[in-house]
Amino acid sequence: MPIARVVTFGETMVQYNAKYQGPFKDGGEYVLDSAGAESNVAVDLTKILPELETCWVSRLGCDEAGSFILKELADRTNVVAEMYTGEATGISYLNHFEDGRHVKSYFRQGSAASRLTFEDIEPELKSADLLHVTGITPSLSESCLNAVFSALRYSKKQNIPVSFDLNYREQLWSPQSAKSVFNEIIPYASMLKVGHDEAEKIWANNWNPEEYARYFHGITGELVVITQNEKGAIAFDGTNLIESSGYKVSVVDPVGAGDAFTAGMLALILQQGGLKRFFELDTKACERLLSEAIDVGNICGALTCTKRGDTAAMPTMDQVLDFKKIR
Repeated sequence: MPIARVVTFGETMVQYNAKYQGPFKDGGEYVLDSAGAESNVAVDLTKILPELETCWVSRLGCDEAGSFILKELADRTNVVAEMYTGEATGISYLNHFEDGRHVKSYFRQGSAASRLTFEDIEPELKSADLLHVTGITPSLSESCLNAVFSALRYSKKQNIPVSFDLNYREQLWSPQSAKSVFNEIIPYASMLKVGHDEAEKIWANNWNPEEYARYFHGITGELVVITQNEKGAIAFDGTNLIESSGYKVSVVDPVGAGDAFTAGMLALILQQGGLKRFFELDTKACERLLSEAIDVGNICGALTCTKRGDTAAMPTMDQVLDFKKIR
C-alpha cells in the first residue's frame, strides 16, 4: 500500500529544449521532453519517494505530441488523460542564451488540456490524500479556472490538504489578472509556495521574504514557503521561521527546479504523515521536520539545474543524502 496518494492536474506539453545557445533556429538540435509543472511534481515525488502514489489528470490531443507525453510519463506516475481526435497537444520551445536567460515560447492556445473540467478530475480526488495545484492551470481558460476552484472547494469539503505553487507565468496573463485569482486560491492552501520574485511581480509590496511569509500566513494560517532561487528558501508555520541557504551547482538548465523543490519538500512531509499530521506535531517536531524538508527541497532544486530537461536530474532520496555528505 502506498503511504499516500497525491493527485494533480494541468497541461503538459512536448518541449523542444535547445542544445545550442541563442534564439530558435530551423534545423537546430533539441532535446525532446515532456514539460508541465504538475506532471513534473508527480514524477519527481515518485522518484524521491517511491512509496508514494501519484496521479496526473489532463486531456491530450490525438496527435504525435500526445502520444509522446503518454509514453514519457508511463510508469512514472498514474496518467489519467484521454486523447481527443481533432484537438491538439500543447508544444513549447526552450532556448538558452549566453547571458544566462532561458526563454520559453508556447504554442498552447485552445489545446486539449485547456478544456479540462472538474468532471475529469473528481473521480481521482475521491481517494486523494493531497491535491497539488499551480497558478498556471487557471490562466489557460475559463474551463480550467472553473475546474481549479471546483477542485479546491471539493478538497475543502472532504478535508483533503492542498499544496499550491503560485508558478506565475507572465506569458499567460498580467500581474493584475493573476493577483485577483491568486487572492481567491491562497486561502485554500495548506502549503503555499511562492517565489520572492513572483510575490514582488504580483503584489509589489517591496517586502523581504519573511514579510511575505508572515503576510500569507495571516491569510492561510498554515504553512508558507518563500523561495529565493539560488539563495535558498524560508518556511513559516506561524511559530517556526526556518531559513535554508541554497546550493551552488553548475547550472545547465534551471527550468523545473521549482517543481523539484516542491516535490522534495512535500516528500519529506508526506513521509512523516502528511500535512494533516504536520500541524498536529509539537513546536520542536515541526521545526525539525521543516528544517529537513526545506533542505531536501533546496538540494532537489539545485540538482535539477545540472541537466537539460524538467525532471532528468531529479535525485532519489539516496542521492540527496549522498549530496549532503559531500557538502
